[in-house]
Amino acid sequence: MKKKKKQILIIIFLLLILSFLFLISELLISGEKREVYNISIIVRGGNSESWMIMKQGAEQAASEMNVNISFITLSNENNVKDQKDLIEREIISGADAIVISPVDYEEMREPIEEAMKKVPVVLIESTINTKKDIHYISCNNYELGENLAEELMKMGNTRSKIAIMGRNLNSSSIKDRYKGFTDAIKKSKNTYDLLDISGNEEVIYNEAKNIIENNLSDVIVTFDPDVLEIVGKVKRDFMYAKKRNIGIEIYGSGITSKGISFLEENIINSIAVQNDFNIGYLGIKTAVDEIKGNNVKNKTIYSTIINTRTMYSDENQRLLFPFIR
Repeated sequence: MKKKKKQILIIIFLLLILSFLFLISELLISGEKREVYNISIIVRGGNSESWMIMKQGAEQAASEMNVNISFITLSNENNVKDQKDLIEREIISGADAIVISPVDYEEMREPIEEAMKKVPVVLIESTINTKKDIHYISCNNYELGENLAEELMKMGNTRSKIAIMGRNLNSSSIKDRYKGFTDAIKKSKNTYDLLDISGNEEVIYNEAKNIIENNLSDVIVTFDPDVLEIVGKVKRDFMYAKKRNIGIEIYGSGITSKGISFLEENIINSIAVQNDFNIGYLGIKTAVDEIKGNNVKNKTIYSTIINTRTMYSDENQRLLFPFIR
């Protein structure tokens, strides 16, 4: 009996020791300092609201993956030299990876390929003319443009005059959207003029005002969210001045709070929207995977067309207001 009691005490003692060792090991593991990665995101535009949803997605990923992010806009809109200098600066400053939306399909190839020799690089939203194996996260931009053209024609535009207000045409995403749009329009009896616009808000406002006041087109289309917002302002101001609705229709892409408001008021007819939140999120996730040497694949992001009638669906509300979840 005494022998059995002694054996039980030994077993209990051993179990206590094992439990203690397990607890110590768990504390040591949980106490280990997680490595923090520094990732720089360089977009191709200025400090515009249109990039903020993408930034929200990047910040969400950063909070989950122990990442410090620097979200960097350009001092001048779509400035190649500015973007080249920023890549060099961020690498020198110790960035573990670069996530970038390239300004120019051709001219950003060399600086990005050079950067790839030093740190992982992930392309978001736009790409470059390269044969290198570089990860790219975007929607199908050609298809987005094509879908917007189909939306315009579904709305009854079969023989309309279309003014396409183009900006940033050296960016692959913008170029592909216009290509998809114009290819689809060419199959119809609609006609279009592509206006390569540049300049500040006042210049763009006056260009749109001239089109609307002089009834030069039935439809205005742009794939630049900031230009879309300006065109919406012109139409709104013209309607208020005339105290009546006007027939010109507006179609475009991208999300700003003013653009959403104009869509709600039916000043803008339809917008093509990609999931910018996911682009920002997956840009950071892909960069972290590359730093760790994990296998990653290119990802095509969802896009859709939203109009006044469909903007209140749950799915479209998540695209328009991803930070309200």
